[in-house]
Order: sequence, then C-alpha cells, then structure tokens
Amino acid sequence: MIAIVSSTRSERLAFAMLCESHGWIATDFDSVRSATREFHRAVPRVVLVRHKLSDGYADEVILQLRTLTGGETPKIIVLIDAAVSHAAEARQITLGADYVQRDPVRTEILTAYLSKFLLIPQVSRTIRKAQTPRSICVAGAELSLSDRVLQRRGKATRLTPKEAELTESLFHARGAVIRYESLYDEVFRRKFTGDTSNMRVLLGKLAASFGRIGLNLRRWIEVVPKAGYRLHNAPPGKPGRKSKGRRK
Repeated sequence: MIAIVSSTRSERLAFAMLCESHGWIATDFDSVRSATREFHRAVPRVVLVRHKLSDGYADEVILQLRTLTGGETPKIIVLIDAAVSHAAEARQITLGADYVQRDPVRTEILTAYLSKFLLIPQVSRTIRKAQTPRSICVAGAELSLSDRVLQRRGKATRLTPKEAELTESLFHARGAVIRYESLYDEVFRRKFTGDTSNMRVLLGKLAASFGRIGLNLRRWIEVVPKAGYRLHNAPPGKPGRKSKGRRK
C-alpha cells in the first residue's frame, strides 16, 4: 500500500489517480495526525509525504514511523517546495527519507521511484502491523482498541464504532484543538459542511458511555466555538496543590 500525505486536496487526488492508473493501492491523509493515527494500525510499504503539512512537517511523520517499527521504516518519498533550504532537505534524508523531490514534481521520476520501491521484496520487520498499545487512557478510563471496551475500577461498557473513532481522534490530538474538518474526516469519513449537529449527538452518546462507568467526560473536553474540540490532559479548573509560602 502507498500512503499519500498532503494537506492539499487536489494534490492528494492527483497522486491517488496516478497510483490507480498503475494498479497500485493507495490511501490518503491530510495531516500528520491523521496519517500517524492510521500508521498505529498498519504500516504502509511506501509513504509519499509533502514536507509542510497543515499541522506539522514530514519530519514528524518519519519519526513516528521509526518509533512504530522499532527503527526500521517503509520507503519514504518527501516532496518539498523549491524554496526550502538545502539544510531542511538534508534533514529529511538524515531522518530516513529514501528520496526527496523538489517542486515542480517530475511525474516520470516519481513513478519510477514508486515502482522501484514497490518491487523491493517485503521484509517482515519493516512492513508489518504496527506494534501499538492495545489500549489508550482517556479522561481517567482505559479503552481497549481491539474490542472497544471502556473500563475503570471494575466498571466496563462497550463503545459503538463511531464512539471509539471519536475517542481515538481526541486522544491523538489531546492538548490541542482538533478542528471539525478533521473530526468529520476521521470519524464520519466525509467533508465537514458547517453543520455540527452529528458531532454534538455523537459527543453526547460518548459522554453517556463514560457516565456509565462513573466519569464525567464533559469536564475533560472543551468545545471551542466554530473550531472544534480540545481534550485536556486533566479536567480544566481542577484545583492544584498550593505551594506553602514561607512564613516570615
């Protein structure tokens, strides 16, 4: 499989059509977060990634892949703007990129590299299921990724597939605002049109599931008007330990 990572929709579509014309299976992602989240499930054979993304850089994608595969990585092609410094280009190679191409993209050469990398015999250490934790901790509860069971202190409940998708999205973006555009893409697999009602309903269902095991999810999630959601690492407003002043 080829993973296409670019924050420009037209570019993702163009590369997807290129892959389809050669009979190559490809999937595309619009950000560092959405790509690395999928790489936690399975590592692709080849990654075609734009250097600058909406939420970071190709550097982070490469480093995540190295972490998930124990240092070994799939074949990585990085596309960079013509004005990017040579130092930044060299950094991609140092991190693990197998080929760096400056704009404008030369389709014939890109296709030749994709063909070459896909023909390399598959190595079990490199191309395999990512070794990920089988559970994640969210808002004081533990969610099993294999069976979607949410549990805390002996209480358990099973989430629906969409509830689990939303929980994972919030987990991977924790501490930062995850925008509605990304949420609708990752959870509902469709474009966000401005109507947040489906997401509000889903968040309500997820909060009810957390409530069944004795947790108030709403204390952990901040709804940012016209933007999206933020999962905090601790409930906002939770009183911290006051330091004792020195008595004079």
